[in-house]
Amino acid sequence: MRKIYNYIVFISVFIALVNSGCKSSFTTKVTVRANQWYFNNQIINKGSPAEGLLMNVRMVNSVFEDRSTQLSINIPNFDSDTNTNEFISMISEYVSSGVNAFTISLQGGSPGYEGAINTAFNDDGSLRKKYFDRVEKVIRACDSQHAVVILSCFYQRQHSHYSSLKGKEEIIKALGNVVNWIKERKFTNVLLEITNEHNHGGYKNWPDGEWLASEQGQNELIMLVKRFYPSLLVGTSGMGDGTYSPLLTKESDFFLIHFNNTDIEDIPIKIEDLKKYGKPIICNEDDKLKNEGAIAMALSVLNGCGWGYMNYTVNQKAPFQFKGIADDSVVYKMFKNVSSPGFQIDLHSMKIPSSTIISPNDGDILKTYYPLSDLNGGWRTLKGSNEINEKAGIDIQKLDDVFEYIKGSTKNGGLLVLRDGWLVYERYFGMGHRDATPNLASCGKSFTSAAIGILIEQHPELFSERLNQKIFNPKYLPNDFFPLSDPRMENIKLGQLLSFSAGIRGNNPVYVKNQPQTINPVGLDGWEAMVDEYVLGKEDVVDGKVSSSTKTLWCEPGEGYSYATASMHIASIMLRHISGMELQEYIDNYLAKELNWGYWNYAYRNQPLIKHTPGGGGIALRATDMLRFGYLMLNEGKWNGKQVIPKWYVKHCSQASPYNIHYPYSLQFEVNSNGHWPDLPRDAYWKSGSGNHCIYIVPSLKLVVWKLGGRDDQYAQENTGASIDPKTFTTNDRNNWKATVNEEEAIIKTLKMVIDGIKVN
Repeated sequence: MRKIYNYIVFISVFIALVNSGCKSSFTTKVTVRANQWYFNNQIINKGSPAEGLLMNVRMVNSVFEDRSTQLSINIPNFDSDTNTNEFISMISEYVSSGVNAFTISLQGGSPGYEGAINTAFNDDGSLRKKYFDRVEKVIRACDSQHAVVILSCFYQRQHSHYSSLKGKEEIIKALGNVVNWIKERKFTNVLLEITNEHNHGGYKNWPDGEWLASEQGQNELIMLVKRFYPSLLVGTSGMGDGTYSPLLTKESDFFLIHFNNTDIEDIPIKIEDLKKYGKPIICNEDDKLKNEGAIAMALSVLNGCGWGYMNYTVNQKAPFQFKGIADDSVVYKMFKNVSSPGFQIDLHSMKIPSSTIISPNDGDILKTYYPLSDLNGGWRTLKGSNEINEKAGIDIQKLDDVFEYIKGSTKNGGLLVLRDGWLVYERYFGMGHRDATPNLASCGKSFTSAAIGILIEQHPELFSERLNQKIFNPKYLPNDFFPLSDPRMENIKLGQLLSFSAGIRGNNPVYVKNQPQTINPVGLDGWEAMVDEYVLGKEDVVDGKVSSSTKTLWCEPGEGYSYATASMHIASIMLRHISGMELQEYIDNYLAKELNWGYWNYAYRNQPLIKHTPGGGGIALRATDMLRFGYLMLNEGKWNGKQVIPKWYVKHCSQASPYNIHYPYSLQFEVNSNGHWPDLPRDAYWKSGSGNHCIYIVPSLKLVVWKLGGRDDQYAQENTGASIDPKTFTTNDRNNWKATVNEEEAIIKTLKMVIDGIKVN
């Protein structure tokens, strides 16, 4: 009862605060009519493509401060007032380029390092005058230039220091004080954003953070503002996928969406989903730069949404810079164009005109094709060699040559080639066929890696340093790991674990700066590297005279590369520990269902010591669904409008890793970005597995190739759990088969031969 009483008293105080007197008037008044923005009763950007839309730039760290010990380390000689004044000095240049508004934050944004104490609030919700003095200077400077301030109150990272808000009452009090502060000064060029990316997982670290991050909590706060200051327009913002919760649409005066993780071609779709509510739509955060940013802006404007530019490296990441249009001349040229009366954006065939300093090729954005499930029609195909040559630019005879070649490398298998979304080639031999689900061995490692990428994005509160996160501690791994069998393990970073540079023992040879070496004892291999007890280092494995162990590291973390299957099983144990799911269930929920796979499983069913999903390999997947995975990677983790795997993570997978400088192996893919294989494109990357399976991705050629292989035992029911009907065998004349092609050579040559069959434009 006492707590309820205190809450009622606080609400009464909130009402009193908001109804307090006013000091001064402003010259720029922002209002909304229907779904359009007005300044002083005049529609903004009149006669231009951006008529009625609020074009804006994210400048959240223009009022930055840091009261932590990190400040002098990360920004030597930094002065908050000087930083704010430097931004203010450039406001007129930004506005003259077509910018109508700036997002300013009372708790900042990521400055590029962790631990900053950057908040305008004390822990009890009271306001810090020095901080608000800077905010007021910005608001007044914007008013003088007829610009709006989108004032953001809460940011997810400000939760773990002496000035953090203590809980729900303090959050409400802080908001009340902000509203009162705005009303006292009679600011009329301010819009209020309650919470930046309100459903961000980081809010779980706040006291009462679950409430703050929820739609219920956001609606409570929005309604409080509207009740006590009805003329102040208020909303909140969603995540980078461009969505806004339908549960927030009723109370919000406008919708703030973020496009950071939204592909350009999906921007119109995201905007269209919100138009039915008849309220203004503003993107106030998109990190696309130069040509990409200009195109994103044009598409937003043409579809009725104000666009918000976030130049993270220049404006938001320390040391902060505010250089006016020199921040990004291409983007600011587009700001000027879309806000200029009479300017026309020609998007015929989705092309931006050359007058925007964008080449037509850069602006050529076609809606990406995605296949249905095989049950509903599957991949699109072409008929006959002429049509394949014309539309896909591939010589079928050359692919027939590749097919005959790979038959010499493995007893069973097939070849599938996907070009620009067209399934142009599909042939099998031996036990290989479309519905076979053999044990794909180490190809499964790439799926474990993909799952970890998804996990990182789902739990930013656990992976604030992403791949730099040190994970050998009880926060990430079960108690069975501790105490660590080698104290050096506590320094292993996630990126090292995933790129086989953690120092965990694997196969010989190992590599140090591209030079081969040997280790003794070696690490675990095959199915034994996917048994928890062995991986935990509880006991060594002895096979004949060879002893294998994970008890000690063979080098310091980061100082060498060793192909260590145990590393990926450890990654799956981490996923199991954090998500509460087996890896197979996790992949089913977040990958298989998204991509509409048919039947699939995990193999090694004939190994009773494997009691959990084998994270080091063994996925059993149909051939055309393997293409779906490759196509997902080709499209930077995007599938049918949804970012399934984070785009940044796919980028790490596809090129040389900073976590492994010793061998061209990234986050479970071999990569060619350093030209290690001179006959292959630099952007080609692939993952192979025992049995001569290999999935290849070549973005520059819009190419995905699946080389299915497999020994007889990899197709066996006791291994995969799936029965095989001999009638489905493609060919039954392989009993006397003998290899005529070296397996390792076949991995590289297969891709080279396929590429040789592609017509060069």
